[in-house]
Parts: sequence; C-alpha cells; structure tokens
Amino acid sequence: METTPSVVYHYDGSFDGFLSVVFEAFERKAGPMAIQIRGKGSHDLFAENVETETDPARADRVWQGLIKHTNTRNARMVYTAFLSETQGIEMLLWFYLKKVFTSPHKDFYRNMLDDDVNNVVQKARKVQREAHRFLGLVRFQKTADGLFFALIEPDHNILWLMARHFKSRYASQKWIIYDTRRKYGIFYDLETVQEVQIENPAVNMTSGRVHEQVRDMDEDHFRKLWQAYYDSINIEQRANPRQMVRMMPRRYWKYLPEKNNDEM
Repeated sequence: METTPSVVYHYDGSFDGFLSVVFEAFERKAGPMAIQIRGKGSHDLFAENVETETDPARADRVWQGLIKHTNTRNARMVYTAFLSETQGIEMLLWFYLKKVFTSPHKDFYRNMLDDDVNNVVQKARKVQREAHRFLGLVRFQKTADGLFFALIEPDHNILWLMARHFKSRYASQKWIIYDTRRKYGIFYDLETVQEVQIENPAVNMTSGRVHEQVRDMDEDHFRKLWQAYYDSINIEQRANPRQMVRMMPRRYWKYLPEKNNDEM
C-alpha cells in the first residue's frame, strides 16, 4: 500500500480503537507517521490529524484478517503485546501488521529474524510473564459485605489476562481486583467478570488496606496469619535477598501483607 508519512491518527486507547486505526490506514492507503491516544498527544501542525472513532465492526474485520493470515494464538499474542502500553507500541504493531497483511509469505509472522516480529514477540512475552507472576501476588481482603478486594499496581495492563484464572479459582466468591495505576478493576459477580471503575474506593492506596469501617472483622486476623506464615518459612540462615528480589521485585511488594506491616 502507499504510505503518506504525514498522517497522525488519534484514537481512544482501546485495542478495538487501535484496530480501527489499522483499518482506516489501509482504507485511506495512508500509513501513519504516529498513532496517539486522544488527549495524550499534541496535534502536529505540519501533519494531517485524523480522529479515528472506535468501530467494533471494522476492528473485528482486522482481527479476523489477522487470524486468517496467521492463527488465533498469534492474534492473541498481538493483543498481549498491545497491553504492554510501552511508548511506541502502536507504531510497532502497525509495522508488524502491515508486513503480515502484505507479505507474500504466509508464515512471515514466524520470522524471528525480522526486527518487528521479534520485538512484538518479546513485548508479549514480557506482559505474559508479569501476568503469570501476579497470579501468585494478589492478596484479597474480605469486606464487611462479603466481597473480596485486592489492589495491584502492575507495569502492564494485565487485569484481563488474569480474569480467567481467578474466575475459576474463586468461583464461589465475589471479588474485585483493582489496578491503582490505571484506575479500573475487574469484578466477578458469581457469573461473569466485568470491568468496573470505583469512585473514592474505601481503601488506603499507600498500604492497600481496606478501611477499618468496611472490612470484615476477621480480616486483621487473616493479615497476621499471612505475616506469620511468611516469618515461618523465612529461614534466616538461608536468606538470599538477591534471589528473592529477582523472583519478586520490590515494586510488587506494595500491597503484600507479609511485606507491609502498616496499620490503619
């Protein structure tokens, strides 16, 4: 396709929004100079600024096209890479998708010698590693009304990658896992998982503790059990701080009761 390196596409930041940009760029035969989340980037005075609305039908056509040119597993890999939210991820995925859709080689997406293919794969793997790591780092607190609530602050937008695991493991409990960095959570109501936003949540965002007036009366006991368990398995003579930090980086300690003794 022809490219006009003077077009800046603006979208809403969602994955469907990004796929809508890809559709519009191909339709216009005008490849992007940049792809920016609406409101987070300035309009370029020397470029054509295109406001792209999210169109689920167009997004699905790109998604189905990606599956057709590769497979479902690879399409999910592209979605996972998008969740990295790293600077320039939209342009990286654009170059990747353009090559996938226009290459005469059906298995181009397997070519790890191509920089774009390799970079997309590495981004996805990094997100997957963090999502897998957080499966063991979520610490729920029980509220007075029986809801289990947990805070996380991951580097990447991993909440939905964790949803299936927690829905299966805690199928009989209502729970919310809330991402404090992105200010949204996923809520399981015993049937489905849905995205939620909470205005002024009754929780200390520094310590992660649910406010005393709304937490279950046994929660303090459970918290002490976590701390006692950690102390019991922490053999002082075999302490290996470097290995511990490698397996559980300090930036993930913020909401762990075994590493946070703050009281409210």
